[in-house]
Amino acid sequence: MNIKKKYFGMTLSQIGILAVMAIFGCIVIGILGSMISSGATDLQLAQQVNTLTPSPVPTATSTSWVAVTPIPNWQQFSFASGKAQIWLPNSYMGGDTLTSAEEIMVTVRATIDDEVFADIIQNSILSPDVTFLALDTNLTNVVIKFIYIRSQPINPDLQLTMDDYLNQLMNEYSGGTERMVERKITQLDNFSAGKLVLDSKVLVEDIDALVSIAIYMVRVENTMWFITFRTGREEYLSYQPTIEAILNSFWIESSE
Repeated sequence: MNIKKKYFGMTLSQIGILAVMAIFGCIVIGILGSMISSGATDLQLAQQVNTLTPSPVPTATSTSWVAVTPIPNWQQFSFASGKAQIWLPNSYMGGDTLTSAEEIMVTVRATIDDEVFADIIQNSILSPDVTFLALDTNLTNVVIKFIYIRSQPINPDLQLTMDDYLNQLMNEYSGGTERMVERKITQLDNFSAGKLVLDSKVLVEDIDALVSIAIYMVRVENTMWFITFRTGREEYLSYQPTIEAILNSFWIESSE
């Protein structure tokens, strides 16, 4: 009688089969794990491509400014106690809101017979952080073009990116009547700037008019400057080259 010796209740041949099956199982598990890991990596890469990568806060200093060549048929404005300058077409009028607010409002009411618009300008001038305002007196459209500039100190210890500041700006307009149409960081000739474009409605002579509001954020040392343009939505694209020329003429004195 041939009796096979058993180990843990199994013969040597059964143990061998079990070992082969275990090895095969490990190989299958390894292949599946590699496939899952590869798939997870591909998913992470896809998510990174589709996610806005946080960018460092663009900072302008005295070394980044270049002398602005006088622009034909444009005029230079100074504001912020003479520490900031910007060029605008000759059809614009305005100035430093801290020193010329009353003169600006007199000209607005003498040029434009629209109390609603005058109230908008008045409220802008009265804002404590607005330092400059000018409007286009060349009235070629129902919606009057104007620009205003405000500044806010920032805490350098927070180490926020420009994306963070853009998100904060978006939150200021959340829940309102404005619709966001563009959000990005754009490169100008002399510096980078955060850009937020909104569409909105304003009442013009008892008629709802569509306007585009383009806000550019520029950090100069520990101050964030907001340069805001308002124009008719239909003419915004054709006005874009003028906006960029105005932005490239922006200059501010550094404390360094």
